[in-house]
Amino acid sequence: MADIRRLAEGEVEPLLDLITAEQSNVATGTSYIGTERAELRLELEALDGWPEQALVAVENGRLVGATFAEVDVDLGRSWIYGPWVPGEAWHELALPLLEAAIASCPAQVTRHEICGDVANVRLAALADSLGWTASVPNHVFRVNAEVAAAWPADDARVRAPRLDDFDDVEPLHLAEFPDTYLTTRQMLADGISGELIVAVSEAEDGRFLGYGSGRVQPEGSGYLDFIAITPDARGTGAGLGLLATICRWIIEAAPQRDVNLTVQHHRAPAIALYRGLGFELETTIVGYSSPS
Repeated sequence: MADIRRLAEGEVEPLLDLITAEQSNVATGTSYIGTERAELRLELEALDGWPEQALVAVENGRLVGATFAEVDVDLGRSWIYGPWVPGEAWHELALPLLEAAIASCPAQVTRHEICGDVANVRLAALADSLGWTASVPNHVFRVNAEVAAAWPADDARVRAPRLDDFDDVEPLHLAEFPDTYLTTRQMLADGISGELIVAVSEAEDGRFLGYGSGRVQPEGSGYLDFIAITPDARGTGAGLGLLATICRWIIEAAPQRDVNLTVQHHRAPAIALYRGLGFELETTIVGYSSPS
């Protein structure tokens, strides 16, 4: 039986070898990070506690499995990367690694999540065996700067955020993303500071129409995390204007000159809009959440 313990000095490179091999296949990787070794290194190094908090399974001096828990104590949540276990050893080590990751979290963290491509059926089976709840499938779309250059011009109604946008953004943010990891107040503060790319759409008469928030990921790709418009703004072009404008802002900031986003499978109008703008489907993912 393999021994599960903290990563030891000198094991970072072998650990990256193991993770890269598992991430290269959508049927064995986690959807929280990418697939290439260089970008994986950057993404993992951006996580608090990496690599010293990584957990590994070791057998006869060889790494045969790994996992890592990213935690937010204020939200009481963790996002568990992996478990990464090659081959048939998955059936022996995946559950112990997941349990070890959960046990490594502070006591205040009581909600946990794993995530993978729909092709990762072994992860789905692990979650199901624990009674974890599967999210609706989320499609990941991507578009590059060349395609975005043909979009409509930036919408004049879209502007940078202000702290006094809170009362308008908060109800919409909670309604559209009720289980979000990012609070409205933090999003606006990070948008003002430049840590995030945040946009607010406002009518000429000052009425709030919607907001969007994105970021540049450590490996250089752009990502649109949130976008929503108010019910009375629908049908006015505000959604298209906000989407095109903030996506272009993100692309301009991203070294890879692209923007990625996810959308739930049942949101057919949004999917049609993204496809119409030239977004291409990259993958489809599912999150699995522990009982509250």
